[in-house]
Amino acid sequence: MAVFGWLPLKAVLQTSSVAAVVNARIVTLRSPIDGTVSAKPPQGSTQLSVVHEGDAILHVVNARGDRVRLDDLRRQMSRMENERPSFAAKLAAAETAQQDLARQAAQFRDGRILQLQARIAEIQSAIEAAAARREKAVAAVERASSLIKSGSVSTVEMARLTREQAIAQQTEIGARRRLDALNSDDREQPATADGR
Repeated sequence: MAVFGWLPLKAVLQTSSVAAVVNARIVTLRSPIDGTVSAKPPQGSTQLSVVHEGDAILHVVNARGDRVRLDDLRRQMSRMENERPSFAAKLAAAETAQQDLARQAAQFRDGRILQLQARIAEIQSAIEAAAARREKAVAAVERASSLIKSGSVSTVEMARLTREQAIAQQTEIGARRRLDALNSDDREQPATADGR
């Protein structure tokens, strides 16, 4: 009896005060999981130190909780961290390849421009030569037409000179058309290059 009566008597005889005052805000914390709550004081702090925003105060551990997803995420994060240097190397290689391709495209464009300019100059020279041959053929036909009346030039020779005049005219026309086609290609080329 004495042992069992002592416990309630001890609670009654314990000193207590009804004049206690709580001067701090009381916060109710709810945990989304079941488990054991353990205090986790911030590093380098004492019991009476100020708690800052973002500091961990309590730690809830659920020994029976399903940690498969968390472990998967940790493994995935670790794998991503391990793959980051290779991705950085691939990115650097891709940037280098892009710069190299841009350099090659600029060289190709410059070479193509030089090639087109050379072809234009060649065709212009061919036009000038064809115009000179045409003028020579026209002059020969005019001479032959004045001499055919006197019988100094045969009709066969006159036909040959007329044919050479026609050939010279067609050669000049063909060279001018090649120049026009090349100029139209040259005008279209920068539009396709800029549209890349």
